[in-house]
Amino acid sequence: MSTITRRGVRKSASFAKVELLLGMAVAAALAGCQGYTFTEIASGFDILPNARAALAEDGTVVASEASRFLVGDGSSLAPVDLSGLGLEVTAPSPRRRPVRVRTEGDIAFVADHPTAMGCMSGGRGAYRISTSGGPLTTYFESCLGPGVGMVGTEMGLSANGTVAFSQITNGQGALYRGPVSGPVSVLRSGTGTFFNTQTLDVSDAGRVAVQMEYSDGFAGGLMRGILVFDQPEQDKAVIDTAIEKLGIGTQPPLAINASGEVAFSLPFDVSFPIGGTVYNFPAGVYRATPTLFNTPKSLTLIADLGGEYCGFGAVDINDAGDVVFEARLDGELGCTSGTAFDGLFVGPDSNADAVVVRGNSGLGAHQYFDDIRLGEMNGAGQVSFTTTYSEPLVDPIKVWRADKNGRARRR
Repeated sequence: MSTITRRGVRKSASFAKVELLLGMAVAAALAGCQGYTFTEIASGFDILPNARAALAEDGTVVASEASRFLVGDGSSLAPVDLSGLGLEVTAPSPRRRPVRVRTEGDIAFVADHPTAMGCMSGGRGAYRISTSGGPLTTYFESCLGPGVGMVGTEMGLSANGTVAFSQITNGQGALYRGPVSGPVSVLRSGTGTFFNTQTLDVSDAGRVAVQMEYSDGFAGGLMRGILVFDQPEQDKAVIDTAIEKLGIGTQPPLAINASGEVAFSLPFDVSFPIGGTVYNFPAGVYRATPTLFNTPKSLTLIADLGGEYCGFGAVDINDAGDVVFEARLDGELGCTSGTAFDGLFVGPDSNADAVVVRGNSGLGAHQYFDDIRLGEMNGAGQVSFTTTYSEPLVDPIKVWRADKNGRARRR
């Protein structure tokens, strides 16, 4: 069996034995310095790695399989079966958050429904079920097919029980919001202004942040931004944005907290004009206070490509304004492949601000994971995540919770 060094190079076990032992000692020391311990929640072959692990404020984690959820806190693991309901958890690609959970026991999720009535190719919908099972709440369901009408593979759920999801495709369909108990209502219809939605999230106050395409008369043509909707059917001119006027190929992942702050990451440098001034923002992770459309943006840079970072992925933000993000590191497996990530971080220093990084001995058999996927971060600074590993004698997928020791981080 081979190993992977912290620099991502596979070596034979005999060659790497001494180096591996030394590396484990260094990794253990590093893990202790960062003040995080790791609790394994679930492990196996059937977990869907692209369905990010959901996390509640009380530390409950939900992992997803095709036909059931695995609900755990580190001491117990309970299944919530969906097969009897005819539902299959949507396995998004790229990675999304089709499943969310809150302390009160609500799981809000997007799933496929192969036997949906009246749908030749099956359907997809947005639903709610309890962590203890029980009756299903259907928010919205439609047939699968090209064009419009399909629910997107991203579910929003706030701690106080507000849900949001979207079916806006090609300028048609709608963005929905409502209480977790239902029913939901249209927050914004697609019309000819708002087009394809991607990632989204919702705050306790019901603010829905959506990364989507829109028609921009100021910049010209179809643009992309992180748009924030508060009231039903708001016009573009009166909404706030975290960032706007991006090319449609720039698709920043996002999250929003109870204060309405939005976290997102940019894969590369961007420039766009507002009021005759060109604004330049480097690739990196940001915290934004949304401002009115077509006005200067209020962005705080959390991390950029200085130091060891060579790329960023998903983000999350808690109510204290702390931001956690996926990143690739120079010389590591993720930077070399350009697709995997090397760890999760909370600031600009890849050593001092690491939550977990390849080589952490606290991950046991998965310490030299192939890839890591961020789930969520709660108010206590706990972080859910998934690791994947291709070694044949190890379960390929594990779901974890990182528990933070000591005092909360200062902003």
